[in-house]
Amino acid sequence: MNFKTLTLAAALFVCAGPVYAQQLMHSFGATISIMSGKVNNEYGSGNMILSQTCFSYFPRYNFIENENSSISIGAPVAIGLGISRTNGDEDLGLAFAYDLPLVIDYNIGCKSTYENEGTFGGYFGVGFGYNSVSISKSKYSDFKGSSIGPIFRGGVRIGSNSESWSGHGITIGLFYKKGLEKNPFNNYGFNVYYDL
Repeated sequence: MNFKTLTLAAALFVCAGPVYAQQLMHSFGATISIMSGKVNNEYGSGNMILSQTCFSYFPRYNFIENENSSISIGAPVAIGLGISRTNGDEDLGLAFAYDLPLVIDYNIGCKSTYENEGTFGGYFGVGFGYNSVSISKSKYSDFKGSSIGPIFRGGVRIGSNSESWSGHGITIGLFYKKGLEKNPFNNYGFNVYYDL
């Protein structure tokens, strides 16, 4: 990169400062999801459905933002417990699971930035995630599985003008993750976050 190109890039960055501001934002809440797929073990193969409720923490970093919108990268990580069952409820088990996604979102309106005082907004985005599950107390007690694949997500954010609520919001979102394995686990569900 020559000196003229570097100077031009620096000038554009300085002039566009308000547009390319950077902020780290935080949310926490719960994720409820359903994971479905096929499992194989000493008893044969079968379809498994795992419902799980997880505690979730979602840090996101706005790397581009303007007055009413932003583009962010974030990691809505989750950890929790769930109940597994085969088709027909023939076998139930207790599962421990965690989810490690990385997402890029386009945010608009409420909580798109710290300064945005709107009472309604939303987001949509894509990402890539890894989740793992281990099941006990069932005939799948030796089962440990994981899945990796693309994520598609979207949702709404709601705020308020009241002083006690000022600066905070609630996010309600939906997501779907498509597993890329030979016998894939697909994951879909929703999350609710309290936005700080």
